[in-house]
Amino acid sequence: MEKLIYIKKEILKNFLEKISKDYDVYLPIQDKKNGIINFGNINILNENYIMNLKEKTRQSPKFLFFPPYESLFEFEYKKDIKNPELTEIALSKPSNSNIRKKVIFGIKPCDVRGIDCVDLVFSSGNNKDLYYLNKRENTIIISIGCSVVYPDCFCTSVGGSPFNFGNANIGLLDIGSDLIVMKLDESEKTKQFIIDNNDFFEKKDMDNETENKINEIILQSNKICNANWEKINPENVAAKMENTFKEDTLWQEITKKCISCAACTYVCPTCVCFNIADEQKDKNGERYRCWDFCTNYYYTLEASGHNPREKIYQRYRNKINCKYNYFIKRNKELYCVGCGRCIDVCPVGMDIREIVSSIIGF
Repeated sequence: MEKLIYIKKEILKNFLEKISKDYDVYLPIQDKKNGIINFGNINILNENYIMNLKEKTRQSPKFLFFPPYESLFEFEYKKDIKNPELTEIALSKPSNSNIRKKVIFGIKPCDVRGIDCVDLVFSSGNNKDLYYLNKRENTIIISIGCSVVYPDCFCTSVGGSPFNFGNANIGLLDIGSDLIVMKLDESEKTKQFIIDNNDFFEKKDMDNETENKINEIILQSNKICNANWEKINPENVAAKMENTFKEDTLWQEITKKCISCAACTYVCPTCVCFNIADEQKDKNGERYRCWDFCTNYYYTLEASGHNPREKIYQRYRNKINCKYNYFIKRNKELYCVGCGRCIDVCPVGMDIREIVSSIIGF
């Protein structure tokens, strides 16, 4: 008979408090005053900030690996008073460069897939981003499948599912009283994590009632998600995006509501545009990178004053093609995970499903 590994939800708080001694633990935390849910450190939990593992967060936890602002290095100009024409620059690590191990608990499968996409940008090929990799490799990702699906969720349309745990280290399913372990990867850090916290993981035989409950939860979540949008064929959508790229009138019409505010970018699990700049005071300074967005007018503004994407529709067209065309050509993957956050936060009611449907014809 199949054995189930599970965590009792009644001891979940004890489990999280125990692992927080060795890891920085981040989980979905709801602000009771405004109702907003975002990933935060377990240390801020109190009567005003409570754990919420069912609903999706406003922002993607991408920021834990790729922060909105990140110091790359610090520098100091050193001059010889006797020979002022001689100048040296001393470089040093940023003051916040010490990285503690992390656990991200309660991340949704769409966000796990978002991290998979960001991995392809920062940790594949020859030019790996060490700032990203150091944080990524020192993190345990524990995902909980979506027993609650919302009208703007469409992960199944873009190749995911409410219970596709991707590169998560541990995948869990909430059946009410227990969190059932659906996935354990074979990495050494996961094996050691389970050994270190073995007292919290119990085993029992799979009974018919539990099996039926698991199957029903998965069936219902997939059914609701499937109804939210059509399933997309990546190669077909990329070809149609390519064929309609020069149809300016079409793009002007379907993007005419866009105000280029970047709300969709800042909540997106897969947007990775950034800018790099220096800040200096006297002889000391730092080089940092911060999030940018391709729908920003200044993103493509050239030093000459020319802007090849002067109009909003041109910039939005690039954004959509990045997710539904360019990335498919590079990695055979859609760069949209169907989380629906961009739909939820858009102040003018733009729906990425409607935009893509207008292009591909359904």
